[in-house]
Amino acid sequence: MNIVAITGMDLTSMQNEMPQDLKERCQFHWFKSSSEAGEHIADADVIITAGRMNPDTLKQATKLKWMQTISAGVDKLPLLEFAERNVILTNARGVHTIQMSEFTLSLMLQWVRKANLLHERQQSKVWDNQVTFGELYGKTIGIIGAGAIGEAVARKAKAFDMTVIGLNRSGSPQPAFDSTVSGEEGLTSLLSQSDFVVLLLPSTAKTRGFLTKEHLRLMKPSAFLINLARGDVIEEEDLIMALQEGKLAGAALDVFEQEPLPSTSPLWNMDNVILTPHIAGSSAHYAERVSNIFYHNVRAFLDGTEMMNVVDLTEGY
Repeated sequence: MNIVAITGMDLTSMQNEMPQDLKERCQFHWFKSSSEAGEHIADADVIITAGRMNPDTLKQATKLKWMQTISAGVDKLPLLEFAERNVILTNARGVHTIQMSEFTLSLMLQWVRKANLLHERQQSKVWDNQVTFGELYGKTIGIIGAGAIGEAVARKAKAFDMTVIGLNRSGSPQPAFDSTVSGEEGLTSLLSQSDFVVLLLPSTAKTRGFLTKEHLRLMKPSAFLINLARGDVIEEEDLIMALQEGKLAGAALDVFEQEPLPSTSPLWNMDNVILTPHIAGSSAHYAERVSNIFYHNVRAFLDGTEMMNVVDLTEGY
């Protein structure tokens, strides 16, 4: 089986540490770009990608049977074409659980402990011991998207004695949550009760524009919004207006409608906004974790057993 990886991520370890039994059954080639991959694309049974695929590359891959993304999101891939060609698509769902849940808690602590202000004081050499702080203790966190990452956030939030509400499609109870809701009524309840709202939704046709201007109005003026999902799950202009008008205390944003975030965006200069450049899922252990998913799937594909993280091409996740 010919495996062609096309990504700028360093996959040296994935290539070198592949179990011996798989090395004997596969040929693994890693290229940083499709132009480097060249003629290898035409012979690829499997392609590994970071979540994007040049249409011309896909046309060349006439033997393609399966594509593995090393990202969780598949919204930039031609799902309809995969369905038409009977190409299996698997993603890296689960690879972000540890780092993104830790990142979420770090953002909440950064907000309540006023880390940005303290850093500014340090840079200005100002000794100010009269700064007052909030706490996570006793606060309510609402997690929109109660999947694997959401559950990890919930478990860590419980360690800070927070109340955790989760929203998923079914509303079925989840072990780490105090309550789980669903639908518009459940979303209304979650937003009105939460001191922190965390967006962890996938980007699909159903979730684009998920959080509307009306939803933002349901939130407490003291609430803090964290978006680690995709920039298009919320209307950026509506969020900016809510932050500027004090209808929302603050926000931490790792994803945006346009990336990189344009220098003209007012978000850059807002004191109540924490910005990060789509790095919530980054980790020194990323390649190791995604390799374990991929090795499982290679063996399952070859042996005809169950693969991990098979994407529903109709639903988009």
